[in-house]
Amino acid sequence: MTTVLFVCTGNLCRSPSAALLLAQHLSEAGPPDVTVESAGTSETTSTVPPELLQEASGFGLDLFSHVPRRVDIATIARADIVIGMARTHVRETVLADPPSFTKSFTLREILRRGMEKGQRRPGQPLTEWMDEVGTNRRHTELIGDSPQDDIADPMGGTSAEYRTMLLELATLTRTLHSLIWS
Repeated sequence: MTTVLFVCTGNLCRSPSAALLLAQHLSEAGPPDVTVESAGTSETTSTVPPELLQEASGFGLDLFSHVPRRVDIATIARADIVIGMARTHVRETVLADPPSFTKSFTLREILRRGMEKGQRRPGQPLTEWMDEVGTNRRHTELIGDSPQDDIADPMGGTSAEYRTMLLELATLTRTLHSLIWS
């Protein structure tokens, strides 16, 4: 069993959307032994924005019953891959659980590095592929914000901004699925 953990700030928008989108790809193309979770680096009592609920339904995503949760060390340790929506999420994950550095990336970073190294080979252990993808990676790469790595947070924005985020995440999670599980 493999566990993928998506992390954003409040676990209201980007990370639950990415988790549901990857789960969709997995249900369509497998494998069946992958669990997808999401959590946030900040605790919140807010609910999923109505604009996102509406836009997500057009992607076949049901966020109506989503309850945000805060990431903790046990959740990070249980995950095989931790994917932050921005560098700050990866940085906070690694600060909370330093050994998680080798399995924690932004979504764009793991795709960029994965495309450079190539698709996971049939029968190749996930940890071996992750080690290849993380070759020459340094902690200092997590400093600051990066338009190359960060997915914009549409919280408080328009329906169009939520739709743009969902379109981007749909493409990125499909690419992630094809790199690791196809």
